[in-house]
Amino acid sequence: MTVNEKLGLLRQKMSQAGIAACIIPSADPHMSEYFSDHWKTRAFLSGFSGSAGTVAVTMDESGLWTDGRYYTQAAGELEGSEIRLFRASDRGCPTYYNYLADHLPKGSVIGLNGMLFPADLLEKMGKIFEKKGITVNLAVDFANEIWENRPPEHYTEIYCLDECYTGRPAKEKLAALREELKKAEADALVISKLDCIAWLFNIRSSDIFCNPVVIAYAYVDETRAVLFTERSRMPENAAENLKENGVTIQGYDEILSFIQGLAQKSRVLCDKQELNGALYRQVMDNPNLTMVKATNPVFLMKSRKNPTENRCTYNAYLKDGCALAEFYAWLEEAMDRGETLREYDLTLKLSSLRAAQPLNRGDSFPAIVAYRENAAMMHYAPKEEGSKLLEKSHLLLIDSGAQYLDGTTDITRTIALGPVTDEEKRDFTNSLKGAIRLMQAVFLEGTSGKQLDILCREPLWRLGLNYRCGTGHGVGFHLNVHEGPQGFNGDVKLEPGMVLTVEPGVYTEGSHGIRTENVVEVVMGDKTEYGQFLRFENFTRVPIDTACIEPSLLDQEEVDWLNQYHALVYKEVAPLVSDRARQWLEKKTQPISK
Repeated sequence: MTVNEKLGLLRQKMSQAGIAACIIPSADPHMSEYFSDHWKTRAFLSGFSGSAGTVAVTMDESGLWTDGRYYTQAAGELEGSEIRLFRASDRGCPTYYNYLADHLPKGSVIGLNGMLFPADLLEKMGKIFEKKGITVNLAVDFANEIWENRPPEHYTEIYCLDECYTGRPAKEKLAALREELKKAEADALVISKLDCIAWLFNIRSSDIFCNPVVIAYAYVDETRAVLFTERSRMPENAAENLKENGVTIQGYDEILSFIQGLAQKSRVLCDKQELNGALYRQVMDNPNLTMVKATNPVFLMKSRKNPTENRCTYNAYLKDGCALAEFYAWLEEAMDRGETLREYDLTLKLSSLRAAQPLNRGDSFPAIVAYRENAAMMHYAPKEEGSKLLEKSHLLLIDSGAQYLDGTTDITRTIALGPVTDEEKRDFTNSLKGAIRLMQAVFLEGTSGKQLDILCREPLWRLGLNYRCGTGHGVGFHLNVHEGPQGFNGDVKLEPGMVLTVEPGVYTEGSHGIRTENVVEVVMGDKTEYGQFLRFENFTRVPIDTACIEPSLLDQEEVDWLNQYHALVYKEVAPLVSDRARQWLEKKTQPISK
């Protein structure tokens, strides 16, 4: 079926049910960024394959709301369909719920699946719709009726991550969590975020592609820790490990009845941004439970990596540096030989070289290999069909990462495949200036990432340029490649042990895209009479392509940083790779001068 035919079928179902509009988000019941194919109804319905976006459908029109990362991609993928693109990051763009509130008549009913929206968003939308005399039916989901051969939920074997990687057993993490609950004046916590559950219980699986999380819920109080998951895939050794750490196991679908059956008076902490509407409502409806509305403390606990985790993460990035040195050396030789290579071919080669590294467990996200104008789409991932052929000119952007038992990696490099334009050099150099300035930052304890963001953007702002995304995000430990709450776009204070990306870029539609991404750890700096200072240390061990740089645009401090970084990369990576990769490293880490 075409997109328009699918929308026609959806409208038939809406008409039969008395629904004036349907909202279909990019979500699963755990508010995950990435989720199994079973929940990709929005992609199925609209044809837009990006990871973020919401479709709203009325009886006579439909729209897709997505952010600046996906404008170019969405415009291309929606072409030929009736769906209108709403550029949600642009000033003045209405939200989908405000748009519906303004366009639907009084008395209309909006249908959606309440399990696919966080409780706080449902509450916010409900207030807006109520003012317009519009009601919301939270039990509407036509996916099974319009989606023939819908993929089933996918469960894989659970494994426990050894303490030599995690640094702490689950029982210690649970004890620390209970202390945090006391501070919040709560007796218990309901958890639905999959990375929080995996981290807390030291468990992993392959339930979601590239994200080694376990599809599960959890409940923790003063005496119990309950994991709700599909029990049939739990091996005996994992079950025994959890039991030793004070964890009991119940079926995945038992979470709602469990909450409903809680008979003891308890103050239960519920994170309105984390819990889906159905689960949140179940807590509210139990008269024995008093809801404590606060942020799930596991988020911040998880973000502060312990010394063991970050020591392991360094090893993971060293291995990644080796794999990428082998990759770029191979690519350079292949291009010199005149081999026919497509973007998609490079994704396969990247995965194979990383797979050869010890403790590798696959990719951490689908690789972005984008040549020339394709790189202007920030999250472009090439497909086997229609993948662009590489030529010996202009820029190639590669953003990729891996999962290792001892860490999760994420790195972007933009390289010259041949001659590059003055504009490409200008954009590359100025985005690199921003990255260097942020990585060199020294800041007082208590500083948030948002306070440092301008260091990265200012060189581009001087040129009238900007990028429609965050400067960086947190990275999990053998977990999700995107981890909160740390980052450079919020008010969370940066603390020692936190791991973040630094990744400014330039994205010129129809021409080129540039991004340089390193991963850094927040570490202790000097302590003076003015307080404790913090700084960043680099994990990433991959050269930055100096062929893309216009040296005159760098100041001497930036040149010195780059030369010192390259000397470190060569020193640590060269002894561990093949002769071909070592020779490539030697060439790519030569010092530059102004």
